[in-house]
Amino acid sequence: MSTNTFAVVIPLYNKEHYIARAITSVMAQTRPVDEIIIVDDASTDSSIDKVARFQDPRIRLLRRTDPQQRGLPATRNVGIRSARSRWIALLDADDSWREDFIEEIEKLLTRASDRTGMLFTGWENIWSSGVTRDPYSASRDQLGFTQLNFDSFVSTWLRLGSCPVMCSGVVLRRDMVIEAGLFQERCRRGEDKEMWLRLLYIADALASPRICSSYYRSIPGQMQQSITTHVRHCVCATLEDLITQSSGKRRRLLMRLFNHEVLEYARAVHQRERVSPEIYRGFFVSIDPYRYFILLSLSYVPVPIQQLIRRFVLWTSGVIGIPRRGTGSQFR
Repeated sequence: MSTNTFAVVIPLYNKEHYIARAITSVMAQTRPVDEIIIVDDASTDSSIDKVARFQDPRIRLLRRTDPQQRGLPATRNVGIRSARSRWIALLDADDSWREDFIEEIEKLLTRASDRTGMLFTGWENIWSSGVTRDPYSASRDQLGFTQLNFDSFVSTWLRLGSCPVMCSGVVLRRDMVIEAGLFQERCRRGEDKEMWLRLLYIADALASPRICSSYYRSIPGQMQQSITTHVRHCVCATLEDLITQSSGKRRRLLMRLFNHEVLEYARAVHQRERVSPEIYRGFFVSIDPYRYFILLSLSYVPVPIQQLIRRFVLWTSGVIGIPRRGTGSQFR
């Protein structure tokens, strides 16, 4: 494998209206990728037909046909394992890149070291009501490229109130992703955040504030529309493992991140149901007693009052440090 070879892995499941946009954005890159790997996850619409219209020797269409084993983590892993390139760019089928995404990634590579395992850029959120910028790139707009180790990554995550990385704006070093254990196929959602934590535990990241990708937030069938009220966010178990391995400042950072992600997940639960205590099992009450009180109220008070809590408390970023809608919360 040469140093600067790039594969893009595009998971595909019933995105017939969007997949052409994603592929077109890849083919328009000013620095072309070397492989385009599309992994279909037993689609039942005409997504495959849309892919077949593109005649490009770099495209490989892989198909997973077992409808009982669908899921983004497994689909991404198929693409990563099959890639021959050193660097793996991720792109969801309903998102797109700007034409200079890979070019900007190559600029980041000029600063890379042997420990660099992640490269990422800024992105724009495309809502039905308008466009917003991700909070990390907005906070670094005039500061250029940034190197992040594990602790600074977690600190930045907490400072912003949202993860600095979005799947369709990241490039990963293939051998390091494999060493970290690939995406966890047990995850029903949040597999991206869980992966970033494990990867950056053994590697560093380089980031550019330049906006180079678009995250379309109002697509029917997205994962954030199917949050369950009875299952913990899959990042919780990983954070618990990392906490047991850590001490001092790092341990407290991870405990704070655990609490933050638990409350973010509870905040996104459908308003017609109560939050199951299972969601916040393991919450570090001594660090955030006020947030714990909010979680208890979401479990035990009547649903109409819960709706008031969400409206007047959970959406108030100045009170408990949670970003308002549109600032980058990522339940994908």
